[in-house]
Amino acid sequence: MTTVLVAGGTGTAGSAVVDELHARGHRVRVLSRHAPATARDGVEHVPGDLLTGSGLASALAGVEVLVSAVNGVDRTSRPVFTDGARNLLRAAESAGVRRAVLLSIVGVDRVRFSYYRALTEQEKIYTSSALETTVVRSTQFHQLLRSIFAASARVGLVPAVRGARFQPIDPTDLARALADAALNDGAGARFEVGGPEIATMRELAEAWKRATGSRAVVLGLPVPGPPGRFLRRGLNLTPGNRYGSITFAQFLADRG
Repeated sequence: MTTVLVAGGTGTAGSAVVDELHARGHRVRVLSRHAPATARDGVEHVPGDLLTGSGLASALAGVEVLVSAVNGVDRTSRPVFTDGARNLLRAAESAGVRRAVLLSIVGVDRVRFSYYRALTEQEKIYTSSALETTVVRSTQFHQLLRSIFAASARVGLVPAVRGARFQPIDPTDLARALADAALNDGAGARFEVGGPEIATMRELAEAWKRATGSRAVVLGLPVPGPPGRFLRRGLNLTPGNRYGSITFAQFLADRG
């Protein structure tokens, strides 16, 4: 039985890996600034703040493996990728943690988004630490595409970026990869995981419409500049690493 601390364990990916590790019979701690609304049986919640360092030492006491699934969704919280990573790793090294697993994004170092730049810096911070680190780069979650389509459909349109393809993965599939890396000695410095299928954004938008009964119009949109080239070149894809088993259509059907 291994003791694993999951930073960001209340988020989409973090919650899934907590459930996966717990189901495998390991001791799991969830590190987040605030306690989750609903406690999970057999899972310990520990409060801590990555930016101030408050609570990190006690949270990491006795921990063998650290899994980071933190997310800085806006400019205010984005320093969790950099300053937060340094604080967390410093505390982990002091606590004698032997291994770290970091969740990142496929193609993160291939385009100059500010969000991606912060994630790339986070990878460097982790791989330069004293911990044996595995970086797991994932494609986008099904939930991201669903939220984009649902939000836009409120004004009668569903966007489909021209030339863009996606390989969405279910968080439960990703959680298996993260758990495997956490529990596997010598898992490797970095690997990629993606969903079971690659589809154009228009095909995914049409699938969402069929599943929801939406009457919104699918609108093809151009995306200029580096972001458009990134998508048209398929740098967000990992065709040789179809790790997931749940398709976008299955995801939509399972969630009504």
